[in-house]
Amino acid sequence: MDLLKVLKIAVLLFLLLLFVWLLWRREKCRQKICRMGKNEKIALLNELIHPFGFAYDANWDIFVSLIHAWQRKEGYEALFDRLASRFNMVIDAFPVYFDYRGKTWMIEFWKGQYGINTGAEVGVYHANRLAPKEQRRKIHYNAVSDEEMPLLGICLERKERRLFTRKGYHWWLTAFKMGMFSEPKDLVLRASITFADSEAAQAFCEGFLEAGYAPDRYRIRNRRVTVLFDQTQTYRGMEKLYRKLVQEANRFYCMLYRIVSRPFTSTLDRTLFLYEQLPWCFRHMLRLHSFGRKKRVKR
Repeated sequence: MDLLKVLKIAVLLFLLLLFVWLLWRREKCRQKICRMGKNEKIALLNELIHPFGFAYDANWDIFVSLIHAWQRKEGYEALFDRLASRFNMVIDAFPVYFDYRGKTWMIEFWKGQYGINTGAEVGVYHANRLAPKEQRRKIHYNAVSDEEMPLLGICLERKERRLFTRKGYHWWLTAFKMGMFSEPKDLVLRASITFADSEAAQAFCEGFLEAGYAPDRYRIRNRRVTVLFDQTQTYRGMEKLYRKLVQEANRFYCMLYRIVSRPFTSTLDRTLFLYEQLPWCFRHMLRLHSFGRKKRVKR
């Protein structure tokens, strides 16, 4: 009996010391972040997230994809969209397929919740041949080359409030707002694509209509096409239930992220603070839309 009491006391003492140590370590991490200048923080964060294919944009407090990100070599296919919810990504996806200069192209738009991130994407890919329409959702697509990259622009709104805008020549233009929870139906993506010539723009518009999207959701002017992506996909049965459960988990993780990263408020400070405390959690958060790819980022 005496031995049992001693063991209980030892366990309680261990837990108390562990709690004190965690508080001490948390405070040390907080002080370390506070002592750093803003430019130093940005440089450090970009160094940490570069292997994941992302950079930090201080103007909008978001994460964005790099042109030469490792994901570029892996391409994309429709299977990735079907698996998205299995990786805590509850998103709306709208692919547009069209034929142009001997190849089948796919330009896809995404918006929604990526784990603890609210975000949007536009990806530009093509096959190495012309694909029959019945095979377009079954084949693999490669990211376009530097010479083929169009000028892309995105603007994401959440409940009529602008979250961010981005523009540039890219094969995968993205932006992710960490720690923000959103339902896909509350997001509106406004995108623009400036093609190399009017022939490509016209081919894209034809594919846009073939995909079943309303003609009033796009506008073409010479080489430039603007798209309004405000619809959300509907699901039934077990898939609808599963996505709802995933969203509840995402909501909880967003709340947990904000609690753990207190007292900081910016993504820059929160992310570095989390990296200092829980490096494994930091690594997990940066695997944005990387599911299905072959490459694994080294730890």
